[in-house]
Amino acid sequence: MHDFDALFGAKASSIIAKYPQKRSAVMPLLHLVQEHDHHISREAIEWIARKLDLQPINVYELVTFYPSFKEAPMGKTHLRICKTLSCMIQGAQKTGDALEKALNCKIGE
Repeated sequence: MHDFDALFGAKASSIIAKYPQKRSAVMPLLHLVQEHDHHISREAIEWIARKLDLQPINVYELVTFYPSFKEAPMGKTHLRICKTLSCMIQGAQKTGDALEKALNCKIGE
């Protein structure tokens, strides 16, 4: 568990000061935490909510809505597989299956 105020307090205050409404700083604060921790933990969500006078659910909604935010630590290597219809028709699912087998992990791990 982090002491988020010790890690990010000054930087967070600087970010918040740029916005006329504190709640507008939620996305930059999420990016700040994820840059450091490589994911957004429950504790980080609660810290951001406290800093911006929001409910944690207001922050959590953004974390779960935007695919760029990760709730769990990410691995060292990141692979992305296109899931559009045209990619799936061309065999993207088979590519994903082959990668899972070769890397001994599941998509998303």
